[in-house]
Amino acid sequence: MQKTRSYWNSLSFRLSAAFLVVSVSGIALAAILAYRSGNSELDTFITSMGMMGGMMGGMMGQPLLQARQDYLSGIASFLWIAGAAGVVLSLVLGWLFSRQIAQPLDQIADAAHKVAAGDLEQKVDAQGYGEVQDLGESFNNMAATLRHDRDLRRDMIADIAHELRTPISVLQGNIEGMIDGVLPNNRQTLDTLHGETLELARLVEDLRTLSLAEAGQLKFDLQPLDLGKLSARVVDSFKAVASTRGIEIKLSIPSKIELVSADADRTAQVLRNLIDNALKYSPDGRSIEVQVISEKGNVAVSVADHGQGIPAENLPLVFERFYRVDRSRSRSTGGSGLGLAIAKQLVEAQGGSIRMESKPGAGSTFSFSLPEM
Repeated sequence: MQKTRSYWNSLSFRLSAAFLVVSVSGIALAAILAYRSGNSELDTFITSMGMMGGMMGGMMGQPLLQARQDYLSGIASFLWIAGAAGVVLSLVLGWLFSRQIAQPLDQIADAAHKVAAGDLEQKVDAQGYGEVQDLGESFNNMAATLRHDRDLRRDMIADIAHELRTPISVLQGNIEGMIDGVLPNNRQTLDTLHGETLELARLVEDLRTLSLAEAGQLKFDLQPLDLGKLSARVVDSFKAVASTRGIEIKLSIPSKIELVSADADRTAQVLRNLIDNALKYSPDGRSIEVQVISEKGNVAVSVADHGQGIPAENLPLVFERFYRVDRSRSRSTGGSGLGLAIAKQLVEAQGGSIRMESKPGAGSTFSFSLPEM
């Protein structure tokens, strides 16, 4: 709830009061110095006239004293008028200066209260100078980040619901068919149910892995690792599946390669996700090239396919969760859309980087690199 605050307890009032106190103090000090200086000069003059002696000194003494009194009265009146004008001017200037500072802060505070109440569409005019303007820009950046996270969360919930709907519907339909006697209670039906439960378990495990990696809570067993030998093992595990579609997975490894510090199981999971993604989008009878190279203190592994490629406008979305190049693909043919997002998190959590290059109609190349030991 937004707090109400009177003007007398506001930053604007306090800045104005501080400006007034400083101004009045300066005016009072100047007035005292001016009055004492004028009084001292007159005393010196009258004394010098008295020392001249004689009748002229006596005749001029009284008029001089009266002139002295009139002069000092005039100075006092002038100082009072100047002081009053200075106070009014300091009040006006103090109010203007304080509003330049307080007004943007009031706008930011009001917008912050609305954001706290759930309205994330707030944006302030980053006006003012220096730190006040920086504060306004920082608030706008924060609000934009919160809106982006909210949209991602909404999309994630919608995508999870969509991914769960299909296996749950299959399970429900088959179980109801078995209960009603429409479907036989045999091995084939049970295999179908078992396959859907495996898909659910895989989706849940992928979501768990991704969430832990994003939160920095996924444990890694970092050990010296030969990415060449690891790549050979992973490629061998895919050759049987690839051969059924006439796809050849070619592996290129240099004769000498430096070790990296990485988790073998997690790194193998990254490479499996990349090869699995290449198989999904490669035409039958084509090849997939896996290459291990050393580059500027890193060891990189690349996976290139000859599929349909990715449009340039979709490249920034490739590593987002639940993203699929072809939205018409089903979960069974296009995967859950989590593989690349998981690969990115696993690589970056080990101090590495992941990137991709793609041209429509010319295929895609995904590469990840880890620092050498």
